[in-house]
Amino acid sequence: MSTEPAFLPSRDLRNLKTLDLTSSECIDSIHRNLDSLAQLLGASGGQIVHAPPQIVQSAEQLCASSEPAVEHPPREIESFERTYVTRWLSRLVSEFTLTSTDNEAAALQTEQQLPDKCAALLAIAAGRMAAGASIHNHVFHLNDGLLEVQLRDGALVHDSLGTHTWGAAPILSQLLLPLKADPIRDFKLLELGAGTGLVGLALAAWLRRTPGVRRSQIFCTDYHPTVLENLAHNIILNGWSSSESSLQEDREDHKTAVCVTARSLDWQSVHQALNGHTSGQAQELTSQTLPDQHLFPVSGSSWAQKFDTDAYSNAFDTLVAADCVYDPVHPLWICSVAKKLLKKPHASSTDEPLLHVMVPLRPTHQQELQAVYQAFRSQPGLPGPQLNILCEKDYHGYENFGAWNAVARSDSAAHSQPEGGLARTYRWFQIGWR
Repeated sequence: MSTEPAFLPSRDLRNLKTLDLTSSECIDSIHRNLDSLAQLLGASGGQIVHAPPQIVQSAEQLCASSEPAVEHPPREIESFERTYVTRWLSRLVSEFTLTSTDNEAAALQTEQQLPDKCAALLAIAAGRMAAGASIHNHVFHLNDGLLEVQLRDGALVHDSLGTHTWGAAPILSQLLLPLKADPIRDFKLLELGAGTGLVGLALAAWLRRTPGVRRSQIFCTDYHPTVLENLAHNIILNGWSSSESSLQEDREDHKTAVCVTARSLDWQSVHQALNGHTSGQAQELTSQTLPDQHLFPVSGSSWAQKFDTDAYSNAFDTLVAADCVYDPVHPLWICSVAKKLLKKPHASSTDEPLLHVMVPLRPTHQQELQAVYQAFRSQPGLPGPQLNILCEKDYHGYENFGAWNAVARSDSAAHSQPEGGLARTYRWFQIGWR
């Protein structure tokens, strides 16, 4: 393990009182400082390396564990350093503005792109949600090698949270790999509330590189048009067409084609149709994220097309939902979607159709958690199999939208990564027919 002292902004950042932006030595020093801040804030290199999921252990096991320690600065020091960083960056932005008319200084700054870097880090220091759109390369260390997914995260939209990659997605992605896909039958997977699409795209990337897997069809679904537009962008960013028509083209060329498609899916409408209710006004939620009428996109966008639930009735081998439960009614709607779309068990197949739900255990969301248990419990007197929770496990994770990152350090690069914001426990539910 490295013994190099950790970067401390108040000690290691250049004193701006002696700033000379016409000096190449000064510019190089500022550049190194910004690189150090980028690493501290979890924004270095546009790359996020995800450590393997760590299951929550008992207190006795944790004491004896050899897992990497997470270094958290004391709260009073953290607050002081965060304030220092914000003031230092703000002062630097001001200095760049004042010297913008100096041709020599402006040339040096432009060459290093320092004003842009400084502004971007200032936004992150104010909170990751305020940082605007950014593209990151998400890296997973799997037993069969590295797996990478590129994602564009957008700024927080006033009525939707789905343009941001939340903490459950990287954990669930790794827990589901390697997929147990039948090499004989085509494989179908549906991601609910896909957001930026990390889970669906990670599984698709694994399927694309894995020999012996039959044709695979992955639908990444969401509801808010801003989220869907960003989702479609991420699908294209990772080398797929966002339209379903590409599947037929792939079938003609490859026996193991993988198709990834973005579609609009309204859980409430599925729930109402399944229970014989007339589709009417959208229910007001405690965490409202439904788009207003003026936000609906113009027709013609492939990602704006509604997912055809009737055409895919009980057709999916796997359903996934990461960080999708933020209202007590959501589990009931998700249950209805699963009843409509998840395959029923078949004697000829050894692979059990499953719905995977992962939720963060937040003190303020106990009602939402209990709603998961209520939605997927057996109801006596109903005919046929019912969806039940078959297994549940808790995992350590982080909500990576905070202004300050701790760093997990170990001798293994596979376990070293920037950890953002607030430590959180995530519960993984495996739900199937019983």
